Amino acid sequence: MANIIKHKNWGVLFLLLACALAAYFSLGVGVYYWKEYLHHFEAGALSDLFALHAMQENYMRDHGSYADSFDKLGVPLGATLNGDILKWDGPYRYRMIKTVRSQHGVIQEYSIDARPATYSRGNKRSFLMDQTGFIHYTDDNREAASSDKTIPPGN
Repeated sequence: MANIIKHKNWGVLFLLLACALAAYFSLGVGVYYWKEYLHHFEAGALSDLFALHAMQENYMRDHGSYADSFDKLGVPLGATLNGDILKWDGPYRYRMIKTVRSQHGVIQEYSIDARPATYSRGNKRSFLMDQTGFIHYTDDNREAASSDKTIPPGN
């Protein structure tokens, strides 16, 4: 009888271990799929905006004025420029808007608009970044405005 109980305990232990390993690998596959195959376009759009802000700051140091177009600023590596619309790999389109010149023609303020080409789950936010590096965003299917919620620079 004691032998049967020992074998039964080992069987239950083996079954629990097998279930735990199956759950572990299933969870790992799910996380891998989420990381590698589901697109995180909004995070990418924020990174792109911060990169464009850094490019504008470098342009300002070199020229004493902000650039008023992506043509003057330069097209980042991996991006394409079609007219005034800048596009990277994701679904977001970037436009330089609202440039403000001083009386001497120096561009003192600019805004960059980032909107998804198609408003849908995973890429529904619109962004607006100004020369301060603050990013305003909205979940509505429209351009973001300076009165919308804000993400401070570098966050």
